[in-house]
Amino acid sequence: MKRVAYLTCRTYCGESVPAGGVPPYDQGDFELLRAAAQRLGVWLEPAFWDDATLGVRGFEAAVVRSCWDYTKRADAFLDQLDAHAAAGVRVLNAPDLIRWNARKTYLRQLEQAGVRTVDTIWTEALDAARVARAFEDLDAAELVVKPQLGASAEGLLRLKRNSWSAGDLALGPQGAAMIQPFLPSVQEDGEISLLYFGGALAYAIRRKPRAGRWSASDLDARFTVIAPPPGAREVAEMALNAAPGEALYARVDLLRGQGGDWRINELELIEPYFFLVFAPAAADFFARGLVRTLSEPRAEAAGRAGDSGVVLPRNRQRSRTAQAGQSGSRA
Repeated sequence: MKRVAYLTCRTYCGESVPAGGVPPYDQGDFELLRAAAQRLGVWLEPAFWDDATLGVRGFEAAVVRSCWDYTKRADAFLDQLDAHAAAGVRVLNAPDLIRWNARKTYLRQLEQAGVRTVDTIWTEALDAARVARAFEDLDAAELVVKPQLGASAEGLLRLKRNSWSAGDLALGPQGAAMIQPFLPSVQEDGEISLLYFGGALAYAIRRKPRAGRWSASDLDARFTVIAPPPGAREVAEMALNAAPGEALYARVDLLRGQGGDWRINELELIEPYFFLVFAPAAADFFARGLVRTLSEPRAEAAGRAGDSGVVLPRNRQRSRTAQAGQSGSRA
């Protein structure tokens, strides 16, 4: 049986993760993925992403999963993935792809490739003057401010025109930031996440904040398996095809823009939560994608895709759709 490391973090929400274990929030997904992979002759074994001994422990590959502390040590994380690959461990998703995806400036590259994204102002330092101009530049009554390097809702701010102050920014990003218009659709329709395994659309999830809340990343948001809304899949696959490499797994998060069109909010290629507890049979799609990827020769590295790199459409992502994604029923 092939051994594949399931990369995770040492600490989560201030609590230590035991060796050989995963964070509690990932336990359900991990058990489903391990069982599905085992049925196909692959054994998933949790390992800390910063364990420098992976190359001598007999792993054929390493899958980046619940590495939810990586933003605190982003450079070390990216360098360690490179080191695993240099030691002969096949890292999935590929380190070059993860490095490209680590800063949200990849959204600017997707936009340049013709993919519809949420309108964004990029700034290397957040200050009151830049925020004040953003209200005008984006013609927005409310803004959302996020760090360019961050996960989940950390450093996330929502600011209302004429009712914010410079002091509010102390709770926001302390480095490079991105400023976007607040889209009411997140409260009305929720955020739609399309999950792809091995290039195949497996299922879609609607994440809707609870009444009175506004972030779909809240742990108490409501999750529902749905059929992909009309137009959402096309935008999602344009984003996948514009990425500089194929992905074993991908989560594409979309919001309705002010004109009703679907726009990319995030293209998650590093450590997205899969929500498999809501669509358990989809774990088989991940397992089949993993086995197929392990059977393929390793692609030659084309160099790191930095922010200045040009992203060209690849049109290589597979378009197979899982039955669960087509029916909208619980997989």
